[in-house]
Formats: sequence, C-alpha cells, structure tokens
Amino acid sequence: MIQTGKYVHGTAAEKLEYDVYSENKVLKAKKLQRSNNKAKFKLICAILMMFSVCFFVMYRYAVITELNYKIYQMNKQYNEVRNENSSLRVQIEKECDLNSIREIAVKKLGMQMPDKYQIAYVKVPKHNYTKVAQDYRAGDAKVPDNMIAVLMDKVSRIARFVY
Repeated sequence: MIQTGKYVHGTAAEKLEYDVYSENKVLKAKKLQRSNNKAKFKLICAILMMFSVCFFVMYRYAVITELNYKIYQMNKQYNEVRNENSSLRVQIEKECDLNSIREIAVKKLGMQMPDKYQIAYVKVPKHNYTKVAQDYRAGDAKVPDNMIAVLMDKVSRIARFVY
C-alpha cells in the first residue's frame, strides 16, 4: 500500500495524529494551565533549593565564626595563664634566696642550725652508672654489628628459653 509517497510495510498503517487539545478551547486552556503549574512548581522548587543552599552556607559561616570566637577566647585565657605562670616563677625565684629561706626558718618556724654531732656526711660518687640488663652485669654483653648476627642471637635466646 502506498500513501503520499511513503511505502508502508505490511498491514500496519500510519496512525492519524489527532490532537484533541488543539480543537477544544476548554481542554486547550486546561493543558496550558497544567504546563503553567508545572513551570511554577519547578520555579518554586528551584527557589527553595537556592534558599536551602544559601542557608547551609550561612550556617557554616556562623559555625566557623563561633569556633573562631572560641579559639580567640581560649588563646586569651591561655595568654593570661601563661603570664600568671611567669609572674609566679619570678616570685618563686625571688623567694628562693637562701638568706630569706634561712630567715623564715629561724624566725617563723623556730628552727636553728644543727650542731656538729647532728651533721652526717654522705659520699656521692662522681660517676653514676645504671645497669640496663642482667646480661651486661655478667660482662658477656656483645653488640652484634650486622643483621644476621642479631637474628641468630634472638633465635639462640628463644631456643635457650624454650629448652
């Protein structure tokens, strides 16, 4: 079947395009109203979205400003405490004079200098040594110089512990 220069395969004919909305004024107005309502809805959604984005940005700036204010207050408090500590250190250094300590001990606390028989002398060696492990006390401490020797030493210690 041939129709206005177009060949239609088989028995399926082209559908006629009939638009109800173009002929009926009431339906045409309703269609126009629906499309206007969709456009208004999209516009309102876009405005609400922009408002929410702006609100979120403003909220973040408010939080940042609040945190900056707290940091400023804490820095101010830290500086005050640091100044107070330095003034207390100066005061302690002033009062740590041996003559003033001796004067306070004698006058306020009623102390007196010790007699000769009350003095005990303690001999302190010039060098102070600390032993770290029992192996070093025994004198068999060997310091390995390569990785294989360290590994073999660890294995031998584990073997001695197990057996």
